[in-house]
Amino acid sequence: MSGDWLAGGRLELASERILDAVRMLFIDKGVSGIGMAEVADAAGCSRATLYRYFENRQTLYAAFASREARRVVERVWRDRTISTSAEPAERLLDLLTALLAEVRKTPYLAVWFEPSNAGIVAQLSNSPGVVDALAANFVAGFRPTLPLPHAQRVGRWMVRAMVSLLTLPGAGEDDERAMLRNFVLPFLLDDRTAID
Repeated sequence: MSGDWLAGGRLELASERILDAVRMLFIDKGVSGIGMAEVADAAGCSRATLYRYFENRQTLYAAFASREARRVVERVWRDRTISTSAEPAERLLDLLTALLAEVRKTPYLAVWFEPSNAGIVAQLSNSPGVVDALAANFVAGFRPTLPLPHAQRVGRWMVRAMVSLLTLPGAGEDDERAMLRNFVLPFLLDDRTAID
């Protein structure tokens, strides 16, 4: 290992470098078959350095999931042209469908939703804080008057619904759009979902 791994002002980039390395491991080896020693080797750091940033595999996976969820939403917002003349519900439906497609076409994300990784994904999607801020911000984009605790709860449910569709896909895009339209949109847009 290089003794100057964090030299030259790279302290702020260390966790990003580790997460970039683990992304390639996911493509090559899947999610469940990766150990912390392999991550350290791929990142070019010692295991001690790795554990300074991520105390265990669960925290590493949570950090990766948070970062990549944020990135995929940003990519979809940036790259997807959603008609401004469409009804708000249709725009949201288009966005959710685009998010599913983006995850599926991105190899280091798609591998997470293979059957062998279902337990890891279920555990992460149920972990508080993994994507809470992102989900709450996403919900606030279409329900700006919703108080933060309610936006977080709606966001957590939305994450579970999306993970479910990624893990157990529908019978094609039309089927998934129908499921989103009939079951997810009413929940996301109904004021009753904010009631304690």
